[in-house]
Parts: sequence; C-alpha cells; structure tokens
Amino acid sequence: MVQVSVTPDCGNAPKKLVLRDYVTALMTHDTDAVLSAVSDDVEWELVGRQTFRGRADFAAALDTALGDRAATLRLDTVLTHGDEGSVSSTVEFADDRRLRCCDVFKFSGHGKNAKIRRITSYWIGT
Repeated sequence: MVQVSVTPDCGNAPKKLVLRDYVTALMTHDTDAVLSAVSDDVEWELVGRQTFRGRADFAAALDTALGDRAATLRLDTVLTHGDEGSVSSTVEFADDRRLRCCDVFKFSGHGKNAKIRRITSYWIGT
C-alpha cells in the first residue's frame, strides 16, 4: 500500500480532488481509476520520452510508464484554474529510486465534471 501525503487546501476546488485522485491512482497502478478520469481523446506527453494519443494508446502505456508501484507519494502542490491544472510531486519506490514530477493538465471543459484531456509530464529521476 502506497503512503500518500497531500498538502491541505481549502477544499473549495473540485478539480484539485480529481488531480489528487488521478496522480494517486497513476502511481499505484489503479488503471480503472486513471481511465475514469480521462477523456476518450486523451493525450499524454512524457517529455523527452514519448507521446500517447487516444484511450487505447494511453491505457497501454500506464503500466510501463512507471514500472514499479510507488512506496510513497508526496503531493507538494495541486493547482487548478478554469480548465487547467498542475501537480508537483515526489515519488519514492521500494528500491530507493525517486522521481520528482510536474504534471500539467488540460481538462475537456470548465465544468466540475470535465475529464482530463491532455497531460504533459516532466519526470526527473533523482
């Protein structure tokens, strides 16, 4: 079970919860939860590595993008405004590998039920 820590916020931004849950699901390989958060035409760019387009391509990439499940996940900052958002986080794995991550999101619309349409991930191993 991954240990998750999140910086508290005012609780008045529904998309912050979507992003928090999405990143947690991604790092724990909860494919169903990840797929429920994204649109059918999702696009995910792992900067410097590869871009995945469409739900099938995105789903196939989920397990291989990270490798192992995270041991700890610290969400330092979750920001949203309108149809955009970002998450800054630190991921640690059981083998002592660490990733510093910044994920930038574009939603399919401004509404609180909008799905994630585009993700640009800047992941650096430390």
